[in-house]
Order: sequence, then structure tokens, then C-alpha cells
Amino acid sequence: MNSADIVNLNTEQLKSYLNEHKEQDFMLIDVREPSEYSRLHIPGAQLLPFPLIEEEIPNLPKGKALIFTCRSGIRSRAAALLARDKLDGGTTIFTHHGGILSWHGKTLSGFPRVQAFGQFDDFAMVLTNGIDMEKGAWIFYHQVLERFPSAPFSAAFVTLSQAETSHARTLYNLLRRRDASVPDFDAVFAAAKGEVLEGGASLQEQIGKLGKLESDDPVLLLEMALDIEYAAYDLYRRGAEMTDDPEVKQILYGIAQGEKAHMRSLAEAFRYVSQ
Repeated sequence: MNSADIVNLNTEQLKSYLNEHKEQDFMLIDVREPSEYSRLHIPGAQLLPFPLIEEEIPNLPKGKALIFTCRSGIRSRAAALLARDKLDGGTTIFTHHGGILSWHGKTLSGFPRVQAFGQFDDFAMVLTNGIDMEKGAWIFYHQVLERFPSAPFSAAFVTLSQAETSHARTLYNLLRRRDASVPDFDAVFAAAKGEVLEGGASLQEQIGKLGKLESDDPVLLLEMALDIEYAAYDLYRRGAEMTDDPEVKQILYGIAQGEKAHMRSLAEAFRYVSQ
């Protein structure tokens, strides 16, 4: 497994990289759907849709740097993470922040603001904040299901909503072992406001965006969910690295691994996208 960092490039940095390196030294990979790629893509980019990343990465040419791009940078960021798990060490991996929108000069906004759990010397607060953020994601996914109950991608959101509850329960169990006076899980989860999602984005802000989406254009919806799951992965992974408590570390690593599984579920959901 390749444990190297993934390097984030903005559009100007990407253009400089492409100009300064020989074509045989890198591969620019567009992870959008074929219909998106056929309408517009960065010159020289090769199409490899996000749902196919993990199965096709081993078949790519060896010895080349891999640069992932997409519409906005959300899918490419997740694709780079999943690809890294399939590669041996030594492969340089880049992801293009802003994607083709930025390439063509459009300003992006709305990327989740990743927040830490808090100070890791207060484990009760760490775990309580984690439960609250899981509740926020659970509320968001239920809002998706209420708005698009019959969409072909809705099964993925059922799975995601169930997973948020499961993660919250995992955090709660650790909290309860440390403090037997904590109320039962149902009471704690019901009391959690969930105002901030796992990645730090405002729940109301994301629900507002959801209200503007059309059912026949699911790309933005799936990207919103993918962004939440990626930010959650980053949050739990960094949390695991920050704590010295072995039990907390193991649990946070496990939840981070689960967030990557959620990204894979969303990759499958992109198969249903039709433009």
C-alpha cells in the first residue's frame, strides 16, 4: 500500500506542472462520467470514471505520476485516496482542486470547512462532538431520501444514514465505558442537534443547497455526499493520529476506514448518473 501524501494542485499549479513535465512522465485522469467528459475536458486528460478507479488502477502504466481531475475537485480527491490504497509505494499522486470548473475560470465555493473534534485532553467532549456530527450527517441523508425517495441512487443514502447511526453508537459505547452516568444511546442521539456535519459544513447550508437541486441532475447531490464522507475520513484519521489513547486511536482509525467504504458506495451510485 502506498502511504505517500496526496498533493493538492490548484489550476495554476496544474498548468505549470503540465508545461514543465514531459508527457511520458505523468497521466492526467478525468474521473467524471463519459457524458460529462465528451462535452468538455482538459486537453490530454484520459477518461477513467470514478466508479472504475479501484478496479482499473492496477492496469495503468507504471512509473508515471497520476493526476486526478473532475468537475469540481470532489470526485478527484476521493479517487486519489482510493487509488493510493491500490498502489505500491513510489507513485506520485496529485488531485486537482477546483476541477474543470476552475480550469475554465469559474469560482468555487462551499467546500466543507474541516474542523477538529476539539482538544484531545477532554475525551468526553471529543466523543460527544463526534456523535453530534454523525447526527448532522444522518439528518442530511434523511433529507435526501425525503426529497428523492425513488431515485436510483437512493439505496446508497439508506446505507449512509444507517452507517452514521452505527458510527455514533460506536462513539457512544466508548463514552459510556468511560462514564456510566451517560444516558442511553437513543436519548443522547435524539438530543444531539447535528448543526455541523462531519466535515465542518453547516447542516442548514447543505440542506439549503439540497433544496435547489433537481432530481434529474444527481451529480451535485452525490458530490455533496462524497465531500461529507471525504471530510469525515480526514477528520477521524487526523483525530486518530492526534490522540495518545490506544482505545480511542483504534476506534477512530476504524471509523476512518468505514468512511472510505462509504466513498466506495457513492462511487457505485455514480454508475446510475445519466446526463
